[in-house]
Amino acid sequence: MIIENINVKENNVDEIVKTYNLDQDLLLDVQDSSEIARFLEKSNYTEVILKYPIKTEVSTLGVYLTKDTMLLLHTDDFPYEIDVSHKTTLLVLVDIIDKITESYFKLLKSVDKKIKKIKSSSKTKVKNSSLLSLFEIQNDLDEYVMGMKGNLIVIEKILQILHGNEFVSDAKIENNQALETALSYSKNVSNLKSTLEIITNNLTNKRMESLTIVNVSALIITSISGLYGMNVRLPFAESYNVFYWLLFVGLGLAMTIGFYIKRIFADKK
Repeated sequence: MIIENINVKENNVDEIVKTYNLDQDLLLDVQDSSEIARFLEKSNYTEVILKYPIKTEVSTLGVYLTKDTMLLLHTDDFPYEIDVSHKTTLLVLVDIIDKITESYFKLLKSVDKKIKKIKSSSKTKVKNSSLLSLFEIQNDLDEYVMGMKGNLIVIEKILQILHGNEFVSDAKIENNQALETALSYSKNVSNLKSTLEIITNNLTNKRMESLTIVNVSALIITSISGLYGMNVRLPFAESYNVFYWLLFVGLGLAMTIGFYIKRIFADKK
């Protein structure tokens, strides 16, 4: 069994095509991060596209398969050891998928820790950075889900060929468990994001309410003091105590109107 691990970025594409007699479209697909996983059988070989995680991103792995040859084509690091003890290239491929699933599980554990940290910090204070982090986590989870769903299609195709094979069936179960975990976390993130958005909106409304009361109160005092500052005859304008009377009346009116505005806001909640 011949297994070649080829980084497409580090090698000339035309040379790879010529050396291994490959379809150039497969190499182009490998370089496309949005390419969807697939299992395509042709006359004398099989093309496979898998999605595997690198750090927090999802990369594309192209696999060229014959009975005794496997070419692994990728543009990023490929951190998996190849187990050549399996009898066929298809089983080696299943082993790679199993290792990819383990990587997804590790990333999901990291995601779970991030979610718990945001939940804990948000109990005392909701920060905009928490919402931004949740948006990033949601995007990562969406990529993981898409990757695992695509890999599941490949596993099911292999299971049709190797019907009843226990190793392939176990790989399918593992992938499904990781997929369900990712979907569960995605739902939790969505709910947490909605809750924090509601809390943030309520806090913003309270600040706007306070600013409205302050503005109205300041406007009343300013209007009265401005009126007495004009060159017109007004009651008590000549009195030495008029400033204190105006301050007292202005504050009284401001507090009354402020209380009334606060009642209006409270009735709308």
